[in-house]
Formats: sequence, structure tokens, C-alpha cells
Amino acid sequence: MSASTGDVCPNGHVSGDPDWCDTCGAPMHGAGGAGGAGGASPPASGGSSVGTSGASAIAPVSCPHCGAINAADNLFCESCGYDFVTGQAPEPPPAPAVPAPAAAASVAPADPAAIDPIADPAGATATGPAPVSPSWVVIVEVDPAWYALKGELADRPLPSPSTSTVPLQQHASMIGRTSQSRGVRPEVALDTDTAVSRRHAQLVLEGDVLSVVDLSSTNGTYVLGRGQVPADDGVPLASGVPTVLDDGDQIFVGAWSRLTLRRT
Repeated sequence: MSASTGDVCPNGHVSGDPDWCDTCGAPMHGAGGAGGAGGASPPASGGSSVGTSGASAIAPVSCPHCGAINAADNLFCESCGYDFVTGQAPEPPPAPAVPAPAAAASVAPADPAAIDPIADPAGATATGPAPVSPSWVVIVEVDPAWYALKGELADRPLPSPSTSTVPLQQHASMIGRTSQSRGVRPEVALDTDTAVSRRHAQLVLEGDVLSVVDLSSTNGTYVLGRGQVPADDGVPLASGVPTVLDDGDQIFVGAWSRLTLRRT
């Protein structure tokens, strides 16, 4: 007898094979069915079944992962893919991507940075740090009076008069002489004055307060007030001790270098 499309095997599976179930391999009509008459053997997967002796096929089992009914000899759950042999559950489906919230179209007027970039406490705008105007400058000059006292420290004569201005735009600015081999690049470079140490002194700016610190220089760092003239009895600064500067104060270093500090 030939099974038509939609025949159901003893285990409850619909099969298109008239002899053996497509799902569990059980004989469609018992051992005496068409498969037995033709001498055909069951598929390799095989199904646990009995003949016409009256015993029924092994009952189907329930998947411990999803609860679906499966044939007793199934290796994997037909519904979720649970592995009956190893007990391994299927991988969960990936979670759907959650789109990031859209950026706010505008900044609330209460934000001071949106109204005035200077009000931003971090001092930054959308294009980078806000420019800061220097509050102090250093006027570098050749001083003949200082050379008369310290000229013997240099290996050259007094140079021609010159003046240059260096704005102080960072927290610490070094006074010294450039040395490419040692990686010394002072902000206030006095390269021609050979009596100035490579790392001679340092100007430190804290807010609007400026101070100078001697860095254990060879020939010392001297500070005089506005308009004062250096003398033989001048006392150099103690190394490593900050000295607060006022507008117009003068720093004398090397054999002829005078640095005048001015507020802007």
C-alpha cells in the first residue's frame, strides 16, 4: 500500500516517504508494511520501532529547552536546535541594535558657554582652546652697567645695544641658553651671553602673579626694583626659592643681560 502525501507515521510525523518516516525513520505501517514487503532496509538514521507484534514505537520526547515534541531518536530539537546528545542549548539570537539618541539640536540658553565662550570654565570652544592674552612680557636688553660689574664672566666683549620682547604665555618659562644636543630650548633665550647657564632660572606664572626661581645657576640671578642700578653688594637669589615680581622689576643674569618684567 502506498502512502499519499500527508501520511502520518506512528510517532506523529507527516512523511512523504510511503515506507519510512522522513523525520524519525520509523516504518510508516509497521514491519509488515511496504518497506517490509519490498525487502528495503530502513534509512541510516533509523527509527526505534517494532513490528506487528503489537508493541508500539518509542514515545516522542519533549525538548528541555523549548518544550517542542521530538522523536525519541532525534539528535537535535526540530524547533530550536537543542543538542540532545551533549545537552548544549542553542546560541541566543543577537540583540537588535539600539540607535543612539540624536544629538540635541541646540544648547539651552542657560548654558553660559553657548552665549559667551569666555564663560566656559574649561576655557575651550568647539574649535579648540580659547586664546589667552599674555598678562606679562619680558623686555630683554644689553646693560652696560651690569657688564661693568660682571663682564669678566664672559669670554667676549660687550655686544651692541639691543632690545627684544618675549610674551609669557605659559605656566613656566625658562631663562637660559639653547642647547640642541641637550634638548634645552628656553622660552627666554640668552644665547650670546656665555655667562648665562643652560638652565639658568625660571619664570612661573600663577594666575596673574609672576615669580622667578633660580635653577642653581653658575653665576646667580639678581632681582632689583624699578629704576634701581646694580651694585657690587648685590645678593643673588637663593636657589629654588620663588621671588614674587612686581611690574617694572629687573632681573640681571650673565655678563650683561637685563630682563625687565612688565604687565600688559
